[in-house]
Amino acid sequence: MKSRTIIALGLYFALCCGFIVELKSHGKPYPVINPSLDTLKIVYFGSSVPYGIGAKNNFGYTQMFSRLLQQRADNGTGKAWKTVNKSVGGDNTVRLLARWQRDLVPQKAKYVVYALSLGNEGIHEHGKPMYEQFKTNMTKLITMARDSGYVPIVTNCYTRTDFTEADYYYVKQLNLWINDLDVPSVNLLGAIDDGTGKWVTQYRFNDAHPNDAGHTEMSYTIVPSLFDALANGKPEPKLIDASYLSWGGKEKTKLLAFKPDNTLHAFTTCITVKADGEGKLLQLKDSTGKAGDLEISSKGFINYKSANHETITGNTKITDGNWHKIILTHYYARGETDLYCDSTLQGKVTEKLVIKELDLGKPAGKALDAKNWLFYRSGMNITEAKALTENKLLKSSLELYAPLDDKHNATKDVLVNLAQSTNEVKWVK
Repeated sequence: MKSRTIIALGLYFALCCGFIVELKSHGKPYPVINPSLDTLKIVYFGSSVPYGIGAKNNFGYTQMFSRLLQQRADNGTGKAWKTVNKSVGGDNTVRLLARWQRDLVPQKAKYVVYALSLGNEGIHEHGKPMYEQFKTNMTKLITMARDSGYVPIVTNCYTRTDFTEADYYYVKQLNLWINDLDVPSVNLLGAIDDGTGKWVTQYRFNDAHPNDAGHTEMSYTIVPSLFDALANGKPEPKLIDASYLSWGGKEKTKLLAFKPDNTLHAFTTCITVKADGEGKLLQLKDSTGKAGDLEISSKGFINYKSANHETITGNTKITDGNWHKIILTHYYARGETDLYCDSTLQGKVTEKLVIKELDLGKPAGKALDAKNWLFYRSGMNITEAKALTENKLLKSSLELYAPLDDKHNATKDVLVNLAQSTNEVKWVK
């Protein structure tokens, strides 16, 4: 008992003095507690794009997101966040490590956003060694943050005009790696990728930077309520393969509605379904008041009819008694919507959408089962679509993850959203 008292007093003394303490339970570290940190302060710590280069008055995507945080605080939907931008042009993981103690630590902020690119790392000039260097050093940066009581967030790597096919390959592979980290992350690539790893022309300032429009697209990829969710202690989501929700047949289940927060341009939604016959799967309502649909045809194929009257006719049959992943992804900047079934591209159309609401389910007809509804604030390429099909939970820019566990095998609430956001799924009245 005496030794326990001494340990407790020692820990109390360390906390009171502002020392960093690491406790362990069953071999896993508890979050480090550093009481000297401002729990409502965020530091953007990166290179020239997060600094704002390419945007008028350097008011780039991080500043745009800070403005959104202020608006959310003003209207009572978010906490009163403070932000500081300590990004420096030309920085890479090596330079960030070198100035970490000097520039980050004095800010005493609870949250740090690491915002770097493979371009500055030297991927174009030196190839794979720079890819490995980024991974090694980013792992160090994350560890340093956690050891000091900070909560790290990592942005995915993005485009450059001079990127080759090999460069683009490493960007996509690195982004998969970031998705797999146990940290929140942001899919910037899916906002402004032209499909080859370069900026969409109209969104380019110069070879290395987006213009105002490009920065705006990148700002939309950050989940608006991410930091509120983190401050509330919401944990990292884990994939659940439990039960499902059913419509049609004898089931009288209402439709489910999801409304993304704030303005949204690029997006991806993924639903795992098992269907017996034709009928509507998902309705997408846009800013014009029109609606598009994902529907199962009489022949058992998945079709897309957009609010702009564009159509994709699928070629993979899904009414075969098996589970299938339906992935719809929209790249607003390049004006393209792609439909996948189990990572097989069903087709693509040219359009620009501003989605306001998604309604999942079918009110009548033959049975439809659905589970693991995902919604991302960014477009996704074939590499990411394949990862989703392989049951990998990609987390970058994830605003909704609803397992739809109707039998409560793993969750208590069938409508629970496990993504690190405060947004909700609701029954359609």
